[in-house]
Amino acid sequence: MPFVIGIDGGGTKTTCLVKKAGSKQQEIARFQGPGTNPHVVGFETAAARIGELIRGGLEAVNVNREEVAAVCCGLAGVGRNSEEQRMQKLISDTLDSLEISEYCELNVCSDSYIALRGALQPGTDEGILVISGTGSNALALTSSGRLTKSGGWGHILGDEGSGYFIGMKALNYMTRAYDGRDKATMLTSLILKQLQLEKAEDLIAYIYGERPEKREIASLARQVMEAAEHHDEAAENILRQASEELLAHVESLFRKNPEFTEQTVVTAAGSIFSYSKLVKETFINGLRQWNLGIYQEAYQSPAFGAALVAEELAHPSKQ
Repeated sequence: MPFVIGIDGGGTKTTCLVKKAGSKQQEIARFQGPGTNPHVVGFETAAARIGELIRGGLEAVNVNREEVAAVCCGLAGVGRNSEEQRMQKLISDTLDSLEISEYCELNVCSDSYIALRGALQPGTDEGILVISGTGSNALALTSSGRLTKSGGWGHILGDEGSGYFIGMKALNYMTRAYDGRDKATMLTSLILKQLQLEKAEDLIAYIYGERPEKREIASLARQVMEAAEHHDEAAENILRQASEELLAHVESLFRKNPEFTEQTVVTAAGSIFSYSKLVKETFINGLRQWNLGIYQEAYQSPAFGAALVAEELAHPSKQ
């Protein structure tokens, strides 16, 4: 029986899922390796890491390379045709060097697409996925197969509702509280402790001198969630703002897809939804209030979604 491989390549880790094609069994093996976002590690390095992960995975489960019918790689940082085509060529060459079957089909796409495909339940052919982690974006699939997106502009131009958004809002509120332009908040002590700073004025050197990475700012969302659990007003307001921004992604996708109805499935992924009860509840309540579809928990993982896409490559008549 032929096998398919789904790859979920993120900035810090990559998951490889091996599945029997056409089998109801969800997976036979899952392996993890280092990150493969080509804009972080380089395009050639990303392709090499994917090849090594596939090689090691097939050897571990004793699958013959000639039995691999299709591979789908959903990668962070690959959202434009030029990037997809470049990675397609590099990964294709890597598969050739591994002596994968010459008949093996390959598809390279964005990580958000495989996340959406994995999140939708079997038999659901349209829906929306909203992602909020370090960054944020949303993707919609119509029953006709058309894809539309909202967000994905990066932390300077966008990422509203993300961990980065929450972290920056918290830092801004700290400066306002220090000046007396807003009420005092637990955020000040929690964030100063996390950043190992003595006083609010030290934020200037931290932001403009050290120039912290996006991920470091996004990690401050944890302190905001902690303060919200203690009913800190500023923290609760920031998380509600984040949720409203994520709802705006859904509204945007409804405007772009008039065929969507209050029965359209909306699902979510990412650490902010996972760890903030307030964000998730506000988001779900907003969907109900504005008739923006029906919320469902994600069915499966992005790697499983990639394997589903690979199966469609191997058996195009079943799409």
